[in-house]
Amino acid sequence: MNLFTLLAPFYDCLMAALHKKQGEILIARLTPLSGRRVLDLGGGTGRLSFRLEKAGANVWLLDSSAAMLKRAARLLSANRAVLGDAASLPFAENSFDLVIIVDALHHFRQQQAALLEALRVLVPGGTLAILDFNQKSAAVKVLAILERLVLEPALLLTAEQVEKLLAEIGFVNLQTEIISAHQYLVTASK
Repeated sequence: MNLFTLLAPFYDCLMAALHKKQGEILIARLTPLSGRRVLDLGGGTGRLSFRLEKAGANVWLLDSSAAMLKRAARLLSANRAVLGDAASLPFAENSFDLVIIVDALHHFRQQQAALLEALRVLVPGGTLAILDFNQKSAAVKVLAILERLVLEPALLLTAEQVEKLLAEIGFVNLQTEIISAHQYLVTASK
């Protein structure tokens, strides 16, 4: 049993304020969404995916926690909540216009493999958006310690490290926005 199996029943309540803000940020930065095919990697209970769907996107969510996906399936269109591993996506090449990874990259044990998979499933010119916690923040350092105590990888990267990794595997048009002392948004294109 992993952390997210235990947290699933409480996750939305615990994260409501943060998820609301993140949704506003992403919707504002990634519009227009109408008709775009979006993959939410590590999308958990689907709250963000649901908001993107309401904004007109065609959204699929992939997560490794069956308990989180059970909650997501209640919100999303039929068969759009998929159990799987971000490092081995069950989608064809060139399937998505946009791949988002929100507060999840630091949970991926195989970060480079997951980002290579995101590149593979994006259409040419498609966008990857990573919104994650900044390891430079003291509060985030405490979060990382707590996550490691419950056997989560907490592989936190700085925005600069994410940019470097994305450039090395072939992403272009990298842009970073510091959202707060605790979070950044990195976008890149295929």
